[in-house]
Amino acid sequence: MSKNIDLRTTFNKVTTLYDSVRPHYPEQLFDNLIETAQLQKDAKLLEIGPGTGQATKPFVKRGFNITAVELGNDLADFVRKKFADNNNFKVITGAFENIDLKDKSFDLIYSATAFHWIKSEIKFSKPYEILKKGGHLAIIHTNHVSKEKEDKFFYACQPIYKKYKPGGKYNDKLKPILEKELKPKEYDNNFFEQVLFETYPVDISYSADEYIKLLNTYSPTLSMETEQRNKFLNEIKELINNKFDGNIEKNFAMSLTILRKKDSQ
Repeated sequence: MSKNIDLRTTFNKVTTLYDSVRPHYPEQLFDNLIETAQLQKDAKLLEIGPGTGQATKPFVKRGFNITAVELGNDLADFVRKKFADNNNFKVITGAFENIDLKDKSFDLIYSATAFHWIKSEIKFSKPYEILKKGGHLAIIHTNHVSKEKEDKFFYACQPIYKKYKPGGKYNDKLKPILEKELKPKEYDNNFFEQVLFETYPVDISYSADEYIKLLNTYSPTLSMETEQRNKFLNEIKELINNKFDGNIEKNFAMSLTILRKKDSQ
């Protein structure tokens, strides 16, 4: 792994692949979000890190006014073209930390599997400033879970992860987590109060080739040196083909945390 690489930019290299293989978010998640945040048709939304627009599309098709802030140039171009026919959608290219946005101008700020990349010193203070009175911050995350603690594939691939350390690190105490064990991440209660936390299961079957494509969209994998990455992926592929008959089921749980702006402005 290159010591100077900014992991936030790695997805910019695999835009089309990312769009085709990443698990999508259930419609029920967005229905619950809109209902809980009590969004009206004229609501103004800000999306942090739209990527290829997987969490953008449900809001676009519902007719909301959306501004998206995307760090990667290729991703920004991709999502801009994807929704080119929608006049209520625009993309600003740059880091959320550095973009100037008008105070008290958005009804909802949301981020799907990208909020963890925001620098901690402004992660909650900046959304607080640019949300309207009573506005909401929604954090969506893709969680890797197991249906049972004895997750055979999880434990079978751990020696490979230990050997190659994608992302430059390895946690040998890591254990499978069940959906029911998921909890909301900590937030700054000086700025927000939590009004909802829900999880939504998504189970997907992958062939060895399909799973390798998925791994090739994760920042720890992308940050590896090419030779090491290829060896790592080949061993994972061989494991699936030889020990799991060429097919595995991956269990995800999409989590939704909704925070309400905590002030009387």
